Amino acid sequence: MTKKTALGKLFGESTVLKILDILMKHPSMDYSKKELAEASGIAESTVHRRWDKIEEINAVKESRKYGKTQLYKLNQDSEVIKQLYKLDQKLRNQKSSTDAVEA
Repeated sequence: MTKKTALGKLFGESTVLKILDILMKHPSMDYSKKELAEASGIAESTVHRRWDKIEEINAVKESRKYGKTQLYKLNQDSEVIKQLYKLDQKLRNQKSSTDAVEA
């Protein structure tokens, strides 16, 4: 079981968020849809069904092909991704502040 990020704790277990979470944890790595499915613990068919949403928000870009397999990586220039990083950082800072007060 993977540890939830601040975004995951806030927004729950949506398929798109799980995929984005993997990509955001390792922004320089590229993945096939199959690898994203395995890393996020969801069915590959579900990744394929939700892929349009990921492309719609410009969250990924094609990086290279490995044989017939297309690989993708996080599009760090995407405004949605930039805002998600900011939100994630704010949530982490809030948690750190809360943890410090409780200690």
